[in-house]
Amino acid sequence: QALDLQREILGIRHPHTLAAMQNLAVTLKSQGDLAGAADMMRQALDLQREILGIRHPHTLAAMQNLAVTLKSQGDLAGAAEMMRQALD
Repeated sequence: QALDLQREILGIRHPHTLAAMQNLAVTLKSQGDLAGAADMMRQALDLQREILGIRHPHTLAAMQNLAVTLKSQGDLAGAAEMMRQALD
């Protein structure tokens, strides 16, 4: 609900909305919904890359979070690629 309100009031491109998306993704992961978490992380990451840029600390943290989630899903190749992108 909080994310929906932020999207409505602040817009999808607002930094607080992006942070809420990442927070929801982390919550989904902690609840065991790895697929839902990865999907939300990808959505947020795509927007962060576009809005904040690839070198912004929040974008880099989002990349690392997604890499950890991919690893938890057993996607070691995807996790390694995401970490490489974060480190480049």
